[in-house]
Amino acid sequence: MAAKDKLSTQGFTLVELAVVMAVVFILTTFTVYMYSNPTAKVKGVAFTILTDLNLARFEAVNRNQDVLVDFILGAKDGYLICIDTDADKDCNDEADDDIIKEITFRGEVQFYDCMSAPPYPDGGPSKTPAGTKLAGKNGIIFGGPNYIKWQSDGTSKDNGSIIVYHPASQNPAIVKGDPYAAVISSAATGRIRIMRWRQESGWSKK
Repeated sequence: MAAKDKLSTQGFTLVELAVVMAVVFILTTFTVYMYSNPTAKVKGVAFTILTDLNLARFEAVNRNQDVLVDFILGAKDGYLICIDTDADKDCNDEADDDIIKEITFRGEVQFYDCMSAPPYPDGGPSKTPAGTKLAGKNGIIFGGPNYIKWQSDGTSKDNGSIIVYHPASQNPAIVKGDPYAAVISSAATGRIRIMRWRQESGWSKK
């Protein structure tokens, strides 16, 4: 009889089941939001860029070599981080051992397209956080083409902005969600910050 009573006390109560279901619901809702909300997608990519720019800077100092971040535009945008052994300012022909990291953007997120859109996407910025005009640009706004070179002292002469956004399906002229920018603002320190664009208030720090 005692064994039977012991068995009957095992299992979940209705309260415990309700708590578990509530937790599952919250996690599911958060996951759906992260994968369906355009601004959340762009924000995730922007902070990945921030992390990887700092990684490239660290590797340049740690290896005492210049490290390149080579931005790739195509069907899916992204970038390569490499040691530019042949000094041709891209990572396309580097050996596998010299490729530090390769990133492809998630989902529909891409560099801010002001080349195919006349002159820039509807609902998005017309200038970078520093005030540079974006018309005719591809979202990577530096002194040189589509790369950043980190020097062995942890600085970069390639100050500027990397702007990403979520365009409407099949139409880069329309913005969904808020664009984000990773900004390298100081040649002396290599300081990087993230900024968010809101149509009603413009660029703001994150």
